Amino acid sequence: MKPETGLAAVVVAALLVTAGVLVAVPGALQPPPADEPVERPGRVALTEMTISAGQVTGGTATLQVTPYVEHRGNPAPNVTVVLRAVDTDSGLVEATTRLAFGDLRNESELNRTGRLSVPREGGYRVEAVLYRDGERMTVGSRTVSGVDSLTPAYAETPVGFHEFDGDAELPVIEYRVASVENDRATLAVTTYLTNTGDDPAENLRFVLKARQNGSNVVADQTTVQVGSVAPGETVTPTADLTVPDGYNYYLDAILWKGDTIVGTERSVANLAPGQGLTVNWTRSAGGFESGDFETGDGPATGPPTTASPEADAGGQPGFGLPVALVAVLVTALVARRVHR
Repeated sequence: MKPETGLAAVVVAALLVTAGVLVAVPGALQPPPADEPVERPGRVALTEMTISAGQVTGGTATLQVTPYVEHRGNPAPNVTVVLRAVDTDSGLVEATTRLAFGDLRNESELNRTGRLSVPREGGYRVEAVLYRDGERMTVGSRTVSGVDSLTPAYAETPVGFHEFDGDAELPVIEYRVASVENDRATLAVTTYLTNTGDDPAENLRFVLKARQNGSNVVADQTTVQVGSVAPGETVTPTADLTVPDGYNYYLDAILWKGDTIVGTERSVANLAPGQGLTVNWTRSAGGFESGDFETGDGPATGPPTTASPEADAGGQPGFGLPVALVAVLVTALVARRVHR
């Protein structure tokens, strides 16, 4: 058999295979169809996050965290927010919870409230991580401080030591020398208690102590029953303390509700000549506080994917116009050689 005849047979076989493919896969020689538009998921973003104090016990405090999620555009599937509380000192995550928003479609703003139980101490950075169908979109955060200042439920009372306004720096505990006899002084000690709540308060008492400077010995103490205090009322219970004259004393007042201490205050009684004791009357402004809300974009989840040639061709096998052109070209070359 001549080489030309063998090569012609191979080309004929290739053409028969190509014809079979064309019959089995209609449109195989057609150019790939234009990309069909793909509906992009809607946009979601964190717009705000509020934090309030919930249930408080002796050892833990519950932070009630409410993130607000805004939806725009096409439907956004499987939207969730992960909340976590990070200790600002140690950097450890103390509590985590997840909120499910579901599929969002109505171009609106929604919110959910989650609860994080953390140790009642120090401060925390509360983070909200927004996900759309498992893809991280946005991270928002807000710091809280003064968690240790939250009052446990068992110690809650509307009555406390009065806080004087202005710059006078008036002591909430004051005294006068009622008498001096046999080198012993009797002090009439008065304190101010105010009910800042809406209901009467009862079952209250306070303990007064005179603690000698230097030795730290309690020279005298007494217990005073406060009685009932009406809403908005300030009462001024007074008690006597008898102490050795010629010394300086700290006057400590300890307020009790049942068997629980709910407040303390300190003042001084200077009975010795010369420079006496002082107490800083300025109350600490520290309390439970929440910082500003901050947001940032979530990290990229990876480079955009490129569609494969099979996908561009609608999933058909790789027999297209280039294969047909190659077959025609080979046929022409063989025919020319045979003609020679």
